[in-house]
Amino acid sequence: MKTNSTALEKFIENHQYLETETRGLPDLGQSMNNDTFSKDVKKVEDAMSLYGNNLYRLEDERIKGMETRSLGGGSPMKTKVFPPAKEAMLDVIMLDDMSEYPKAAGDKNSRKKITEYLKREGFESPRGINEDNVIFTVSSTQAFNNIISLIARNHDVVLMTGPNYGLFTFVPERSSGATVEILPLSEEDDWYVNPEKLAGKIDEINLRLKNEYEGKLPYTPKVVAFLNENPHNPLGTVMNDKNKEILEKIGDVCLEKGVFVIDDIIYRDLTYDRDNLSLPMMHNSKYFDNTITITGLSKSYGLAAIRAGMIIASEPIIRGIRNNIFQTMDSYPIIQTKALEGAFNASDKRYREYDKYFKPIIDEYKYRLEMLKGLIEGIDFIEDKNVRRAVEEEIRKYASNDFNINEVLDGIPGVSFVNKTIPQSGFFALLDYTNLKGKSFDGKVIFNDKDLLEFLYSQEKIKLIGGRSISWPNEDEIIGRVTTALDKDKLVDSMAAMNKSLRKLR
Repeated sequence: MKTNSTALEKFIENHQYLETETRGLPDLGQSMNNDTFSKDVKKVEDAMSLYGNNLYRLEDERIKGMETRSLGGGSPMKTKVFPPAKEAMLDVIMLDDMSEYPKAAGDKNSRKKITEYLKREGFESPRGINEDNVIFTVSSTQAFNNIISLIARNHDVVLMTGPNYGLFTFVPERSSGATVEILPLSEEDDWYVNPEKLAGKIDEINLRLKNEYEGKLPYTPKVVAFLNENPHNPLGTVMNDKNKEILEKIGDVCLEKGVFVIDDIIYRDLTYDRDNLSLPMMHNSKYFDNTITITGLSKSYGLAAIRAGMIIASEPIIRGIRNNIFQTMDSYPIIQTKALEGAFNASDKRYREYDKYFKPIIDEYKYRLEMLKGLIEGIDFIEDKNVRRAVEEEIRKYASNDFNINEVLDGIPGVSFVNKTIPQSGFFALLDYTNLKGKSFDGKVIFNDKDLLEFLYSQEKIKLIGGRSISWPNEDEIIGRVTTALDKDKLVDSMAAMNKSLRKLR
């Protein structure tokens, strides 16, 4: 008779969900406070689980062999690596001097060069920016994790907009037991943060936390941070010199109320207006100590695969991040360091290469957006005649014989861009499917984004990000987030398949 369990058997007994291989996303984790996330994050978890795992259960023999048409991915368009970043990585490799471990804070010379770039880009500090205001991370996601672990305590609140980058909503509750709450954005504010509503939300949350926890803990939980995405993910709105009063009012509100601004500028270099890139909160020195900026190479420089991120902040914050890096991974990889140095330095050569590199990339993203407009609203929705002609040629080229080309060119009935959300940056677009609510096919009725995702997958194996995955603020609307970063043939094929599927609804 067997009396002792092996170590693995004991492990599986305590982690039964790991015993069976699952297809799709890894486990999203859980809150430090209990087994489930807070209500706002639980909605995102359910939606992410549908997108990343549960849709696969709908596969039958008809669609099993099809290639998945994924419109929900977060990777940028395929581009070559930014040449100065590539050169910097190759230089360090060719030196054959990589046998020593680097420092936890990252290479000092690289940080100095990046500091000069920050100054040239208008970052200001009351004491002057130096290399001790910069530290490197493995992606902006690790940067966000490290920041939250450092500044947030149990039951504190991190405030995010709705919509948002869904995967960030899990971080505070997993890493520090803080709670995420959502500040809804609205069409009436042109989908920008309304500083007065932000101030009111902070006061409302702080009062509630005071009433609930004062005297019960050694501290009173509070709103500790507001995640400011500029450009916004997924809306693509931009706060720059044209509307910097919004950004500065956000900065003033957070400064007055003792709330850190986590300024996420990862999409900055994909701003379509090249003369007015998004404005970092640190453009004014009075916001420097109250701001923690995160950025990196993933979205813009053809280097998503190396996961290179960066934090700019006051020295006490950087010291805390440095300690965390030392305690978890000892030091930061030199290849990523050099890539960041190559991408973010103040040399004239870098700026010449930058303009040369990004012009065709931005032109292509803008063209892909026009292509999406034609596929959604109809080819006549494209105003520029030359662009319209080019898009129509490509649609005819890439749409297979499985699709009615005239229907594809007419657009998708009942679907449109969410009003006032044509992006000014990035590669996401938000589509409104609300007019399809109540329509059905073969017994399947569309009531919400879950129904929409299940229908599209079961018909043509189409995947997109539903509104609940991004904390869409209006629950009676059916919203989907799609990417324009796909290869053009895949973009046309996927949207044509969506057109074909949704025309079945009655």
